[in-house]
Amino acid sequence: MQEKATPYSNLKVFAHPDRLAAIVKGEQPAPIYIRIKPTNICNHRCYYCSYADHDLALRNNVYSSDQIPWDKMQQIVNDIGDMGVKAVTFSGGGEPLVYPHIIPAMQAILANGIDLSVITNGQLLQGAIAEVLTQAKWVRISMDAADANRYSKIRGIPAQAFQQVCENIQQFAQIKPQECELGVNFVINHENFDQIFAAAKLVRDLGGNHIKFTVRVTKDVDEYHAPFKENAITQIHRAQNELASDAFRVINKYEGDFASCAVFRRTYSRCIAKNLVTVIAANSKVYFCHDKAYVNSGMVGDLAEQSFQELWSSPETKERYRDFDATLECNHHCVYDDRNILLNTFLSLERQHVNFI
Repeated sequence: MQEKATPYSNLKVFAHPDRLAAIVKGEQPAPIYIRIKPTNICNHRCYYCSYADHDLALRNNVYSSDQIPWDKMQQIVNDIGDMGVKAVTFSGGGEPLVYPHIIPAMQAILANGIDLSVITNGQLLQGAIAEVLTQAKWVRISMDAADANRYSKIRGIPAQAFQQVCENIQQFAQIKPQECELGVNFVINHENFDQIFAAAKLVRDLGGNHIKFTVRVTKDVDEYHAPFKENAITQIHRAQNELASDAFRVINKYEGDFASCAVFRRTYSRCIAKNLVTVIAANSKVYFCHDKAYVNSGMVGDLAEQSFQELWSSPETKERYRDFDATLECNHHCVYDDRNILLNTFLSLERQHVNFI
């Protein structure tokens, strides 16, 4: 039986040949996908959070009180609907479901015919919020432990929150349609590596569609993971062999993450991903991509001064995108590095030979 592609496949971009063709022509089409970070306020305090980890120094000027004003959010949603944006994920920053206008914001996304998803810690995935999210394409829970005590230690919150999140996952799994993918992202670290198999079993038993294992990024990622890496991989493989089925997938990003985490320089000057995926942050600023969110040099413009549509179509933005050189501007980890390599290879094909498959 052929293995089904995961929701994280790099090949999804090829479902949008019109956008790729426009980029080849030097045009500036609307992004396919936008990450909106509605608020930096969070009800968890995860010690590994890239927005709060000052040792990693990945971000500039992340203020915990920032959130997108409701009138600006309404303008953003209407703009991206008019522009033909295909999908939006509400994510952090902070915890998107604590945003005071999250329900009408999600409803507005759906009303504009835009695919909806959310990345959340799951503590507020209940009631009216859960009802709206049954219309989402996917919901991903950040959950890094298989018991309450470990969960509390990693996330800096009372232990009873673990049971609440488990109940929310189980209840959402029961009310969501099959088309809505319910997944868990488990960041492997020194506190939880011994719970990998147990976490996979827990998520399966709660009714989740998948669990994805990823690496905790640190300054010395190989040295940090060395004491438990082999143990972690063994457990992931065991979970894949014993728990995976047509209804539940165990996605192993952990092993491959080490190669990408160690790459801090681009081998290509042309970043194609930035023309396809854009970030609007809680400070109402637009950034090229997820890795450049809250990074001063990665800012495209400020929506406090103009609408998203005005910013995107301005001569200054088009010039900034045209002159962008990834070899100079992207000396950091890049979540889209492998996709950019794939796209650069694809777009550099000699077109006179493409029929000789």
